[in-house]
Amino acid sequence: MSKNPLISESWSYKETDVLIKADNWDAIKAAKKSIISHRNALERYIARNPIFKLSIDPIDVEAGSPKVVQLMAEAGRAAGVGPMAAVAGTLAQIAVEDTVASGARNILIDNGGDIFIHGDRSYTIAIHAGRSPLSDKLALEIGAEMLPISVCTSSATVGPSLSFGEADAATIVANSGALADVAATAVCNETRGEPKQAIKAGLERARAIPNLTAALIIHGSYVGTWGDLPKLVIADKLSEELMKRIQIKI
Repeated sequence: MSKNPLISESWSYKETDVLIKADNWDAIKAAKKSIISHRNALERYIARNPIFKLSIDPIDVEAGSPKVVQLMAEAGRAAGVGPMAAVAGTLAQIAVEDTVASGARNILIDNGGDIFIHGDRSYTIAIHAGRSPLSDKLALEIGAEMLPISVCTSSATVGPSLSFGEADAATIVANSGALADVAATAVCNETRGEPKQAIKAGLERARAIPNLTAALIIHGSYVGTWGDLPKLVIADKLSEELMKRIQIKI
């Protein structure tokens, strides 16, 4: 028996642009309420502690800080980067958790390419990689048995976020949205120089960060992977030459 399709809504609140998929409109409403609440809590904290927004290095926060602040700071320490690198993944994670706590079963939140999923559905997630010829042609098959899970991507060539690397996409799979988001930034930062060596450096960085499930890096026409990666599928036809380049592993 086939399951009813999920409903979806694209929605923006200030600089937060999300795609929400869920079983019903009540779940989407709950997710939006959570994002507004926790984003506002983060903004109030930053107004009192501007270094939290400005730091590119890990920082400590005081006990009793808002949940979103604590999760971001903890993830930043684990990956060795500033806490703001975790903002999108953390908001997605908390909103999914809050929505599930309110009674929702299936919920996916995509916050600008940083995704958190809960439920009993399977998903195919394409990887956007800017100008790379592999952009949107590779995808991860996320089975229901893997949920809840986060898939977050950082890029040196797409979007306004600060990056010290050169990869078109550094994608991290983890159980924590906050950790997956900061790890994607940290891994992308390592991808400098000749593509194959840059990918290897990024994958080594991923391996050094605790509690990650897997990493995938796209740099031009080259791809590298590490860890227990969900099944990688071809979402669009690739040339034989490009297929040969999906081989870098550690």
